[in-house]
Amino acid sequence: LKGEAVFQLFPSDVFGGFILIVISAVFLRGITHDEHDAFFGFGSLMLAVFGVLYILVLFANGLDAWIVGEEWNPVEDLRIEIVLLPLAIPGLIALNRARKTLPP
Repeated sequence: LKGEAVFQLFPSDVFGGFILIVISAVFLRGITHDEHDAFFGFGSLMLAVFGVLYILVLFANGLDAWIVGEEWNPVEDLRIEIVLLPLAIPGLIALNRARKTLPP
C-alpha cells in the first residue's frame, strides 16, 4: 500500500467509524471485567460479521465494475475491518468451544 491507499483503510463514513468504536469498546471492556471470555467472544463475533459484510461489498463492487465494463481497483475498496478479520478467528474458536460445553 502506498501513501494515500493507507488512509483509505480507515473508514470515512460515520457508521463505519461507529462500528469500529463499538467493537473496540467491547474488547476494552473485557479487559477489566471478570467474564472477559464473553466480551472477547462477542467482540470477535461482531468483527467477523462486519468483516464478512465488507468482503461481500468488495466483491459486489468488483462484479458491478465488471458488468458495466469499468476499471476497478480492489485496494480502493479495502477496509480495515477486512484486514482485522483474521484476528477474530481465535475468538470465534473460543466461542464455539464454549458453546459446545453449554447444556442443551
